[in-house]
Amino acid sequence: MADVLSPLVSTSNTRLLDTFQVSKLIDDWRATFNIDISGELSDVREISLYRCQASQLDFFMPSSVAGSAQIYRCLQEFDWIYMSEKWEFEEAIKDLVGCERILEIGCGPGFFVEKVTKSLKGSMIKGIELNEVAIEQALRKNLPIEKVSLQELVDRGEIFDAVCSFQVLEHVGQPREFLEAIFKVLSPGGRLILSVPNKASFLRYQYNLLDMPPHHMTRWNAFTFKYLEKLFSLKMVRLSFEPLAQYHILGYVTAYGQHWRAKLPVGQFLLSDPSLHRSAAALEKSGLYHFLRGQSLYALFKRL
Repeated sequence: MADVLSPLVSTSNTRLLDTFQVSKLIDDWRATFNIDISGELSDVREISLYRCQASQLDFFMPSSVAGSAQIYRCLQEFDWIYMSEKWEFEEAIKDLVGCERILEIGCGPGFFVEKVTKSLKGSMIKGIELNEVAIEQALRKNLPIEKVSLQELVDRGEIFDAVCSFQVLEHVGQPREFLEAIFKVLSPGGRLILSVPNKASFLRYQYNLLDMPPHHMTRWNAFTFKYLEKLFSLKMVRLSFEPLAQYHILGYVTAYGQHWRAKLPVGQFLLSDPSLHRSAAALEKSGLYHFLRGQSLYALFKRL
């Protein structure tokens, strides 16, 4: 069996974590989202999850099963796929003050582009996106968004003093190539903002179809973000964790509840589904969920 190389560090120091049957993924997507992903996973019977021992990046193989544009057109029917307000948007607005030329990669229908346009006077932002439906929505609002790839911007020689990418990096099967392309459009001293789902959050206790191929191809945590300093001329300026969002309370409580229900001898009795729902309701009513760690991880880097 050939060595499996880390898509970030390019070494074979990797460890197999789990294996998933494609037939089950296809059935689960159809039952959960009413979406047929069989065409995305043709000629593949199993998908394996590995860990890069050096960077702690978790990645799925084969990398060829990354979702096509068709998957995102189907998912766009759900209102949670593109949210007009995100916690990381507010974080980024603070970190982009003083930047003149800003690029957002994977901007969707342009919610963040619109926010920057209104909030940061004197800044010019461009968004790039490949989902044609999302682009049409953005262009109806006359937002500066193009249907071009990051590589096309590299080929044009365009340069920005800040690059943002929200909830995109985890969809990329070859993250090192993606980050290297970003460096080609980011000026020295420029700011790089990345946000991703945090694999160390409550997500680690969920069987989450959206955190697997053909949707997500990699899983990140704080250690992996910090490790980027060893691979690129980058300095991490700030790392932040999203507070638990109100709409994730039930998922948070259920994830931890199911985990401890399996671990504790009395878990089946103390952590029943009705008790978990009551706990989620109490957490929401009290407002204490604001003090818990949520799903996403945010990092601000400076290019050296």
